[in-house]
Amino acid sequence: MYSELEIAVPEAPETEETTTEMSPSIRRPLRILMWTGIGVGVVAGALYLGYELRKRRLAKRTPYDSYSHAGEDRTFNNTEYGVGI
Repeated sequence: MYSELEIAVPEAPETEETTTEMSPSIRRPLRILMWTGIGVGVVAGALYLGYELRKRRLAKRTPYDSYSHAGEDRTFNNTEYGVGI
């Protein structure tokens, strides 16, 4: 009843536009741009990560933390450090 159907796919002629090879004069600048973009991305990510880690580390500090050692050193004749206004 049914006969086998064959689907014919026309083949495109081999021209410069249909090939997937890029010339080295085009490929090299693209490669340079790619690696430059990756490098800039890594540096930006590292700077942002460092900023966030520093912000978390310093978030719990108060202005008086640098004077927490007041009175512990006896070489100043029991004088204490103050913040001063």
